[in-house]
Amino acid sequence: MPVPVPSTRRVLSVCLLWAACVWTLALVAARSTLWLTGPNTWSYEVKRRATPLARWDSGWYIGIAESGYMLPPRQFGEETNHAFFPLYPLLMRAVTRATGLETSLAGNLISLACFLGATVLFARWVGSRWGPSRVMPALLALLAFPTSFFFLAVYTEALFLFLALLAADSVDRDRPFVASLAGYLAGLTRISGAVLGPYLAVSSFLRSRSRGRGIVASLTAAAVTGVPPLLGFATFCAYFYRRFGDPFLFSTAQHNWGNAEKSAWDGPFLIAKAVYEDFSTGKIFHRSPARTLEGFIFLLFAFLAWRLFREKRWPESLYTLLTIGLVPFTGTLESAGRYVLPAFPGFPVLGSLAASPPLFRALLALGFLVQAAYVWVFVHWLWAG
Repeated sequence: MPVPVPSTRRVLSVCLLWAACVWTLALVAARSTLWLTGPNTWSYEVKRRATPLARWDSGWYIGIAESGYMLPPRQFGEETNHAFFPLYPLLMRAVTRATGLETSLAGNLISLACFLGATVLFARWVGSRWGPSRVMPALLALLAFPTSFFFLAVYTEALFLFLALLAADSVDRDRPFVASLAGYLAGLTRISGAVLGPYLAVSSFLRSRSRGRGIVASLTAAAVTGVPPLLGFATFCAYFYRRFGDPFLFSTAQHNWGNAEKSAWDGPFLIAKAVYEDFSTGKIFHRSPARTLEGFIFLLFAFLAWRLFREKRWPESLYTLLTIGLVPFTGTLESAGRYVLPAFPGFPVLGSLAASPPLFRALLALGFLVQAAYVWVFVHWLWAG
């Protein structure tokens, strides 16, 4: 008997239940174990009104939404908000002005709405490629992933996932205008837009060829959907060039936060050095357990990209590989678990473990437990993600 396609209502119900659990845990954490709270540089006024799922980089988005971009850094070590793309804080500003809501709460609501929309698109996208029986396992794998709570935080993960899936779904439905618009907006959301473009281009090309279109028509379709994410990214760079005279100010600002001057090209070397030091000292869990775990997550998604390649899912494999390929240029593995979240093709592969129910249930339970621990330390300023 064929497995029915999960209804939108069921998908949203599962996601809302998960969101309620994460928010409950965050609220409880914020009101307990206060002795665990780590140091931070936020002003008292912002800390007083910010929600529990607004921490660390959320402050930069709140600042952009309320006051715009700062003056560029004048010297090394001066932290500024130029590393963050504009679309998400602009939406926060619009919601705040339209409703009067506090800025961080507006960000949380945007993230929730985008994530709910993304999961509906995700269910349809997985069902069209792997069949309806894979939809719920893939969705559960996504929800149980240790860092998935960032989809509810004042971060860009949910907005980008929604736009990426909207673009991918529109390619499948032969809606190039929607795919182009979603891709362009994704390029204004985060650096991951730079790797979304090639995925959409390859997907469009293969989809066009499968429908019997010629090479020229297929290449045109690839350009129509693949170029807009890069144009969104270029628009962001052009704005910085016009206003501050530096099109790559976002990269300069990001690497200006470190303990020593560096560029994106130094990132892979710095990661290799840190991994070597951790292993050579035999203290891979001593200095930073989170960094070690996120290193395993990085390797996991490299394996998932290989699995997708073996299954001849070329665009999905390419996108997953390019997404994790951004991690080395950050100079640290400590954010790898969050950087891989946009690589949505990996989660249906994880969902294939549902073929062994005891193993799958055990892994889901472990994932939710680690996620709960991450939420707790995130709320208490002990881990930035």
